[in-house]
Amino acid sequence: MGNKDNKMTDKQMVFYPDFLFREAIAALIVVIVVIAMALLMPMKMGDPADPSDSSFKPVPEWYLMAPFYLLKLFPPSLEIMPTVIIPLLTFIFLLIMPFVDKNPEVHPKKRKLAMLLMGVGTLLVILFTVIGVLTA
Repeated sequence: MGNKDNKMTDKQMVFYPDFLFREAIAALIVVIVVIAMALLMPMKMGDPADPSDSSFKPVPEWYLMAPFYLLKLFPPSLEIMPTVIIPLLTFIFLLIMPFVDKNPEVHPKKRKLAMLLMGVGTLLVILFTVIGVLTA
């Protein structure tokens, strides 16, 4: 009758409804905080657009500066390269890498090729972003 083995011990919790309820409350709190921040601290808009201002130089946001810089490197006749071909090849490369590199190791020191490729890719994106910001 008093068998403690049948009771859940060590702070175990069933997923539904206990854990799911806690997660729903946490998500609700996050949504409320985001809505409150949006209402209390609205984003400031810049000056209205002036079509007669010929000195205005449009530039993209910082996260699009790497492709923007690549667009400057290619002549207009090859603009399909930095806008379509290079992003498509990058996406395909990242998509097939798990199937090509089947090394079961998870430690970064034992994944030298994967770390080298991702490190070079990351450095190129950072370099193109910084150069794009400086030359914009």
